[in-house]
Amino acid sequence: MTASDIERLQQELARERAARAEADARSEQAALELEEARHELRPSASAFQDMALRQQQALVRLAGMRPDEGGLTMIHEELTRIASEIIGVERASVWLMSQDGTELRCEELYERTQDRHTRGAVLRATDYPRYFDALKLGRAIDGHDARRDSRPSEFSGPYLTPLGITSMMDAAIRSDGSVVGVVCLEHVGERRTWTAAEMEFAGALADQAALALAAVERRRLEDERAHVRLELMRTRELALQDELTGLANRRALEQMLADEVARALRHGRPLSILMADADHFKKINDTYGHRAGDTVLRELARLLTEKLRSIDKPARYGGEEFFVMMPETSVAEARLVAERIRSSIEEHTFVVDPEDDEPPIPLRLTVSLGVAGLPESASTLEAMVEIADRALYDAKHQGRNRTVVAAPLQQATGGS
Repeated sequence: MTASDIERLQQELARERAARAEADARSEQAALELEEARHELRPSASAFQDMALRQQQALVRLAGMRPDEGGLTMIHEELTRIASEIIGVERASVWLMSQDGTELRCEELYERTQDRHTRGAVLRATDYPRYFDALKLGRAIDGHDARRDSRPSEFSGPYLTPLGITSMMDAAIRSDGSVVGVVCLEHVGERRTWTAAEMEFAGALADQAALALAAVERRRLEDERAHVRLELMRTRELALQDELTGLANRRALEQMLADEVARALRHGRPLSILMADADHFKKINDTYGHRAGDTVLRELARLLTEKLRSIDKPARYGGEEFFVMMPETSVAEARLVAERIRSSIEEHTFVVDPEDDEPPIPLRLTVSLGVAGLPESASTLEAMVEIADRALYDAKHQGRNRTVVAAPLQQATGGS
């Protein structure tokens, strides 16, 4: 090998060593840059995790809230405040759609700088057709440049530009697949690009708003069902209740009598009834009018009820005639109760208002009563009622204002 060959090899070796050193230096520099990048990324990852945690905590807090008696106001206030603070927008609002889908009404608008809540604005589909169509088609409207985006740009002149809003993100509130409202987030200042995480959080806020709406609707339906049940019960009660006096009516009485007579006969227990009729009641109606007559009947029902025991069951039999069913009561005991009723009414002063607006007029009134019972007077329901009615008839013919105890049906029939 010549000297020139050796020199050439040495030069090639030197170049190779230089290249290798340069590659090692570049590798070391890349490693340093990678490590620096990792250090730079760690705070961003931490911030991202912190933001995710805040969002999760906010959603949990909203999920734990229940609509108050005033409706959704409390939840909407909290939702808009949370959205504004966590996403960092100036304005956050909740809008609800009209049933026909032609209007959005602002239920809550929170302005962060002024810490102010307002509501009541209305958007109409005829004024902003592209925006309404976009709401129905997608999950969210991510208007990074709200004044140029075809969906929210309709608001530029009357709304976005005057308020300095540059970016807008709207998440649709859906129920059963239909849009029922929207959560709107509005950024003021330099144009903003919404991140996927922010859009996802806005959608979660809209879901919470939908759940709150569903809870209110469930409560409304429950209240409505309860009202219907009460009305049904009231209707049933009225069907068995005399509207004027509040006592059981004749239909209810017949049901009670049939049940009570069957029980008395089955167990061999006494059962008595009394029938009471107001004396000369027609004269009150003819002289003072039906309004005065109604007042007297209501007062008669009250006086009659006051003298009865808890087990006794009074009813209005018809017109000015009343009926009392008295379980576990002999005819003799029933007569004592009848006399208490008669005396109480005889001593009472009735006050009526004539129909011609004259001053109130005091009246006195008496009643006649007939008493019958099982097994003393009869052995069947029909016979007992017939005997009591005959006893009442006898009280009328004996001069009124008295109680007559019925003789057995056989004796009454034999004496006729």
